[in-house]
Amino acid sequence: MLKPNGVLAGYIIHTPSGLTPEQEQEAAEVGPSAVLAESSPVDMAAEAGFQEVTAEEVTDVFLATCGRLISVRLVYEAQLRELKGDQGFEEEQSENEAKRRGILSGLLLRSFIVARK
Repeated sequence: MLKPNGVLAGYIIHTPSGLTPEQEQEAAEVGPSAVLAESSPVDMAAEAGFQEVTAEEVTDVFLATCGRLISVRLVYEAQLRELKGDQGFEEEQSENEAKRRGILSGLLLRSFIVARK
């Protein structure tokens, strides 16, 4: 629950504007669920009644984090396979690699949003 005059802040993974339908489909496949939206995160917050909405793009940090996650999962591959099974490990690794490709190809962005009610 957000109190009156409250502040909402958080990270959001989204797509840039102007993607072709094919690019949107690819972004939906490599990104998190509901990554596609009709409006930008800032516009959606404003439409929801928030004011003083600001966004800082932090995609470079997102890319670095994805790369480190892929690498560290390889370091602990044996333990992760034991914990999650071969299929679970492969699926998660594949999802992280797809997300990284989506960032590198310009289909996925990450922004830090701050909005006041």
